[in-house]
Amino acid sequence: MKKHLLRFILLITTLLISSNSYAVLEIEITGHTNTGIKIMIAPFSGSKIIEADLRRSGRFILVDPQKANQTLSLGGNLQSAALQASGAEYLIVGQQSNGLSIEILDIADGHRMAGYRIPVLSNSRRIAHKAADSIFEKLTRIRGAFDTRIAYVTASGDVKRPSYRLIVADSDGHNPKTILSSRKPILSPTWSPNAENLAYVSYESDEPAIYIQNLRSGSKRKISSRVGMNNAPAWSPDGSRIAMSLSINGKPNIFVQSVNGGSLTPITNSSAIDTEPAWTSDGHSIIFTSNRSGKPQLYRVSASGGKASRVTFGGSYNSDASVVGNKIALVRQRGSAFNIAIKDLGTGDDRVLSNGRLDESPSLAPNGTMVIYGSHAQGRGVLAVASDNGTAKQILYSQSGDVRDPAWSPYLR
Repeated sequence: MKKHLLRFILLITTLLISSNSYAVLEIEITGHTNTGIKIMIAPFSGSKIIEADLRRSGRFILVDPQKANQTLSLGGNLQSAALQASGAEYLIVGQQSNGLSIEILDIADGHRMAGYRIPVLSNSRRIAHKAADSIFEKLTRIRGAFDTRIAYVTASGDVKRPSYRLIVADSDGHNPKTILSSRKPILSPTWSPNAENLAYVSYESDEPAIYIQNLRSGSKRKISSRVGMNNAPAWSPDGSRIAMSLSINGKPNIFVQSVNGGSLTPITNSSAIDTEPAWTSDGHSIIFTSNRSGKPQLYRVSASGGKASRVTFGGSYNSDASVVGNKIALVRQRGSAFNIAIKDLGTGDDRVLSNGRLDESPSLAPNGTMVIYGSHAQGRGVLAVASDNGTAKQILYSQSGDVRDPAWSPYLR
């Protein structure tokens, strides 16, 4: 589903379809960092998952454990000189036995910096993701976000009558689970703050409507099916309200409604196209896309409505904000291409992360260090993950089919 220029103007387009689609996403590393914290991870059950997580963050250089020239194990005797010669700064050792125990060792002096034990979980890969979160937080002082999930939409089957699926998977694309299947388009999934529900747009009644679906029970309810467009739902940080773009009076504007229904609160009242709302982390403001200045740009408005102020000035086209703290991931046009950029409202830093032709639908990890987005490869839609510092990039792709509209979950409870 194209969520850049055509979607902004028309608010709905057709997903690119191929004859088959597979839910499992394969990872292809397309870029990696030559700068960062140098760590060595000893081989143990789950260590490859931890390596992949840390590499994806763009903040680590993985040193080959063979350079240690010794056996590396939890509680084993270590030869400091050989470890120091490897160039690594930290060593991770671990052992799986009724859960996973890991230790972080400072190679400079050999002291044990931290130890963690992760209990057995029904999803065995979560054990490694939790370990990666602990390592990431200890060494960067930023909370890890690998033990999270992503939602996305796939399309497959007959071009004239495709099948759409809303899928939830681990943050690295493993353990996919189909949440909803439909012959009608599914768009714009977005997570509730407690990661227990998804809001999305569905055309199952032939007209666009916004639904909320509980992931555990599968139950769902319609919260908006007004005449015209019902588009781009976004949860408030406290989980009590949904912002959305509705065309009640002709032109799309931003409205807010309680998740339990009730009356609408108009947030914008513009003759332009106002769409793609995203709440700021404090819940006080909404950042949205509008063409009121001629071309799409990001604007900020109070969550209770009022006068909007422009946020983006770099480039003639900026849209589709994802907000975590002071960071905004967005779509930016550069020439004929649409790419993903990161804007830091605190420092003013502005960085383009992607280089595809039609990159779209950015969604930041809950710690703001990575962004997942839609891209294109080999003639079909794929998902990509880039680090916020621009040093690491991976493609998550299906063997065939179209994958679009990713949404990164909040932290899991």
